[in-house]
Amino acid sequence: MFRFDVYIPRDLRDALEALRIYGEEMLPIGGGTDLLVLYRQGLVKFKTLLDLWPLRSNLSYVKLEGGLVRLGALTTVEELESSELLKDKRFAGLKDACRTFATTFIRSLATVGGNVGVAHPLSDIAITLLTYDASVRLRSLDGERVIPLKNFYLDKRKTVKKPEELITEVFFSEPPNNASSVFAKLDRRVGHGMGYVAVGVYAELDNRLVKEVRIAFDSIGRPFPERALRTEDSLRGKELSEDNINRAIYEVLPKEMSRINDYRASAEYRIYLSQVLLKRALLEVGRRIGGE
Repeated sequence: MFRFDVYIPRDLRDALEALRIYGEEMLPIGGGTDLLVLYRQGLVKFKTLLDLWPLRSNLSYVKLEGGLVRLGALTTVEELESSELLKDKRFAGLKDACRTFATTFIRSLATVGGNVGVAHPLSDIAITLLTYDASVRLRSLDGERVIPLKNFYLDKRKTVKKPEELITEVFFSEPPNNASSVFAKLDRRVGHGMGYVAVGVYAELDNRLVKEVRIAFDSIGRPFPERALRTEDSLRGKELSEDNINRAIYEVLPKEMSRINDYRASAEYRIYLSQVLLKRALLEVGRRIGGE
């Protein structure tokens, strides 16, 4: 354990000025459900924490404006789950991700921006947002940048975000009425912070024809959430039938997915689980769009 300082900003500009002054010696903290665990394990060190919680009055929101769904970076998972927006079937996958996210206490602290920014494979909200083709809004004293979430990750716990930048918002286009989504994960017990496999699916159907589909896993081959692009391509323009789903998950997915062996599960088992969960998710998203 070591001593560190905590800086409490007056507003967003004050926070950005502090990041510019302290540089890599300062780390921003929202709910702290990930950062403080890493700190206790000795995996991360810092001299000063930037407490973002006072900025929640400006950066905690769930809005549908001008054809965009906008999620403030300091919106907690609990707040996202209870929002009016997530009562709409078009956002059912986000509802799934929130409902199965760790424990009740952690959901009250963990934030959207934190889950996206942590760059960890098992980031449930980030996996689901990938299926909505979301983008990340970054702010610094130099201005604003917008990065597609699919281009945001470089490696495990490494993103394109610069030390002087803050994630202020994640946003995506409002889905059409013929769309819905699913998030599913599997682990030994409900409420565990990690899963063996996690998958998100977003689809738009014209009757049973797949007009659009986006699939994201906790990992395709790299240690962060990724899209299964080849599997998506194998489904677009086809009927969402069990035969077409089987071809996608048994013939295409294994060719683009590479899984790891570790103490929790073998690579072979993880690929098998990926296939099972993806099939369930695709069948469920069809039922949801059909109003079943």
